[in-house]
Amino acid sequence: MSLENSKQIRNNDSNESSTTNRIQCNQCESYSLVLDVLSSEYVCSTCGCVSSEKIYNNDLPYFEKGEYKDKSRIGMPESLTISHKGLSTLIGLNDTDGRGKMLDPVQKETIQRLRTWNNRSQLNDSLSRNLDKALKYLNNFGDKLYLNPAVMENAAYIYRKSAIRKLAKGRSTVSLVAASIYAACREISVPKTISDIANVCNIPSKEIMSHYKLILKELSLKIPVIQGIDYVTLISNRLKLTEKTKREALRIYSLVQHSRISIGKNPRAFAGAIIYIASQDCNEFLRQVEVCQIADISTVSLRKRCKEIKNILDSQQ
Repeated sequence: MSLENSKQIRNNDSNESSTTNRIQCNQCESYSLVLDVLSSEYVCSTCGCVSSEKIYNNDLPYFEKGEYKDKSRIGMPESLTISHKGLSTLIGLNDTDGRGKMLDPVQKETIQRLRTWNNRSQLNDSLSRNLDKALKYLNNFGDKLYLNPAVMENAAYIYRKSAIRKLAKGRSTVSLVAASIYAACREISVPKTISDIANVCNIPSKEIMSHYKLILKELSLKIPVIQGIDYVTLISNRLKLTEKTKREALRIYSLVQHSRISIGKNPRAFAGAIIYIASQDCNEFLRQVEVCQIADISTVSLRKRCKEIKNILDSQQ
């Protein structure tokens, strides 16, 4: 340790001790106070009385005792799903001052005028107005699809990049929002189909796919391929199958995935065929039409995949 560092530490210790010695106990009037680092309080070492003096750290937000779980004093977190990202200045509707007293009529008129211009300044260009409209659709569709906050943030990020690239100009806002949601689900490997999003957004799936291809081309997104095991779980839950059938479907998938027959094929058809075979093995009645409706595939694809999977299972036995 250098000489300068040792002098600095010695000076810091002397400053803390001098600060402690200047504070007097209210009960026994002694100066033997000890600092409690966790609660930032001074405790008298003679009588045990807690002093009213406290240390405040300017680098961190200060909370009173018992307010560590209450984050209302630090405001809402920053989020991309809000047009102003949660950082805008809002003027409240209560015409009162900091002490709770009513404002004068002249001050009320001034505050109302400031409130009006504050709302206008937030939507002063076409990009801000488009984001405000689109992100409302995004939050509405995300709630209906039961998406987690990570997917919502990613979808909002994709739409913001699309809006900056002027992809929303002359195109349907709802379709571009739906395509952003689908791209975010594919990027985070959330098994949501085009039909799920199209039913919620009330637009054709073909229109969503065209906007999705546009986003992939313009933004150069690297979308991973959704694994078939995700669709196995999704389709099984929607068909309300028993736990025995679900486990059998996962077992069949683990046996078949090493055969590489699923390469280049629709993962929904592959998962639907595995579920149909597992339901037959577990003596659970399940029609092909039900599986095709849930998996959004045709019966021809289901029969072809079932035939291929049965051949693999027979060869392994």
